[in-house]
Amino acid sequence: MELQVIDDVSNRLDKLENKIDRLADAVITIARIEERVTTVLKQNERFIMRLDRLEDRVETVEQTTKLNKKDVSNGERVFWVVFSAVIATIMYTFR
Repeated sequence: MELQVIDDVSNRLDKLENKIDRLADAVITIARIEERVTTVLKQNERFIMRLDRLEDRVETVEQTTKLNKKDVSNGERVFWVVFSAVIATIMYTFR
């Protein structure tokens, strides 16, 4: 009778040990996943910061382009006015 009780207790202890081992494995797996998630979140933060900097640079370039476009447009107008005046003067001289 005592051997059967000892065997039952031993079986229960073995089951508890197996469950504790599985829990320990699960905790280790969760810790690994948490490390991966932390790494991914840090990478996302870095990418967001880089994207913000790129957006700022694009805005700066757009503003500069608008200013340059105005300057080029005005310069082109002046060129054509002067060119037309020169052609008109040449044509007036040779008539």
